[in-house]
Amino acid sequence: MSLRQQQKTNTRTKIKTIAKHAFLSQGIEATSTRHLSDQAGIAVGTLFVHFPDKLSLVKDIFFDEMDAALRVAVVAQKVSASPIDYLLQMAQVLFDFYDEYAEFTRQVLLDSLATGGFHTKQMAVISDGIVKRFKQVGVDEKTASIFAENMLANYWFVLLTGMPNNLLGEAAVAHLNRMNLPFEMSYRNALKHHKSS
Repeated sequence: MSLRQQQKTNTRTKIKTIAKHAFLSQGIEATSTRHLSDQAGIAVGTLFVHFPDKLSLVKDIFFDEMDAALRVAVVAQKVSASPIDYLLQMAQVLFDFYDEYAEFTRQVLLDSLATGGFHTKQMAVISDGIVKRFKQVGVDEKTASIFAENMLANYWFVLLTGMPNNLLGEAAVAHLNRMNLPFEMSYRNALKHHKSS
């Protein structure tokens, strides 16, 4: 890496560190780009060279922090065979993260929903994980997909009702679990039938 590239990387990292602290302590909306550039010791124009707008800076920090949280969770989690256990594990990690970064989450999630971004892709990955677990016990693809769609609809309901109040912790995961009990029973029945076959 050239000296110029290293300086650019260092400046970008410094901006993100300062912005993360300011956003968490003052709030995203209350933090001006002028304040961030002053704290970083750079011109406002330089800030915009690295991040074209405040949302791109928010998203960059959000995704870095989410990746770190998911990596830690993946290492700590046991492999779950049950689709509901899998969904609850993912929800626990994501809900805890969303609560910790509530203002970030609102801005990034709204942008993602509007543009078909990361959250849409994340839900597709979780859906595939649910379908795979149902298919392993003999549930056909179409039924497994319908189950996954309904389980994710329940996830969305819990997420969207809990997010405005920063209530996505244990109670939200328990609510999600209760909402998905019919799918858990379907899984257990299919598992019982699959084992006896």
